[in-house]
Parts: sequence; structure tokens; C-alpha cells
Amino acid sequence: MKRPIRTFAILGAAVGLALTTAQSASATNFGPKVADNKAHSFYYGKDLTSAQKSAFEYARTKALAPTDMTTSVTTTYDPKVDVWTYGTFNPTGDQVRWYAWTTCLKRVAPGSDKCEQHSIVVNRKKPHSNYKAVGCHEIGHSVGLHHLSGKNSDYSFANRSCLRANPDHLYYSKHDKNHINGHY
Repeated sequence: MKRPIRTFAILGAAVGLALTTAQSASATNFGPKVADNKAHSFYYGKDLTSAQKSAFEYARTKALAPTDMTTSVTTTYDPKVDVWTYGTFNPTGDQVRWYAWTTCLKRVAPGSDKCEQHSIVVNRKKPHSNYKAVGCHEIGHSVGLHHLSGKNSDYSFANRSCLRANPDHLYYSKHDKNHINGHY
């Protein structure tokens, strides 16, 4: 095979492979539970440190705000709040090893994939060096995003996401935002 033809064949194969393995915007990145609507109200418990509360507020306003979701903070008790965020010194089971976790507290209807209320619990016994990344990660779960793997979570990829299993980044990738905006 002549050199220009071989180069063209290799280039064509690489482009074809990239097209077949790239994540499309329509690929699902949502978990089994998604928020019930695009409005997300937050309540921060008094057992969060001021640094943790500030970090979650940063994640809410800087990472989630550039999407189609609308957010607000409720400073007084309201049983209708969408996301309860608080800290605990008493994690149980696997949670002992986690920095934080998100749980669906109330589904729209039994068996529904839509969650009306979530809790985000911060493990006060396992400190993290970057609670802004943890806040971004857990808030992402509260709108239904999965953990990411592949190029959207690769350290070298410029558009990496805070949805890595071990969050180190402060924002959602373009891919995450496309899912949020497409769903809500």
C-alpha cells in the first residue's frame, strides 16, 4: 500500500472508531432516580460546618446554576424542601468509608423513578480536602446523574466532571449539563 493511501486508511479508521465510541448527548447519564422537576430548593442543616455549607452553596450557584435547573435556599424548616443537606458523626455500614451520600427520601409515587425529596449527608468523621467538589458531586446525584467513567472523568480531559467516583473537580462536564438541560 502506498504511503498516502495507508495514512488515509489509518486516519479513516481512527475517525470511525472515535465516532462509534464517543458518548452522544442522547446517551443516558441518569440514575434510577431523578428529581421530580427543574426547581430544586435546598436546606442546610446546622450540623454542617461553615466551610461545608459554603462549599455546597458554591456548588449550587456555580456548578448547577448554569443549567436549566432553578435553585433556591430555604433558611427555615419547610417540609416541602427538595434537598436536605446535613452532617453526621454516626455513619453506618459502607457509609463509614464515604465522604457524603445522596438518598431519595420521598418518591413522587411508589415505584416511580422521580424523587420529590433527597437528603445529602456529609460524613463528619471522614474529612475531604475539597468540599466544593463533594457538593458538586452530591448535588449531581440529587438531579439524577450517575458516577462517570471514561473520558469525562479522565484527569487529563479538559472537560472532566465532579461526578467522578472520587470528586476532584468543581463543575459538571458539558456532557452532564446536556443531560440536565435535556431532561429538565
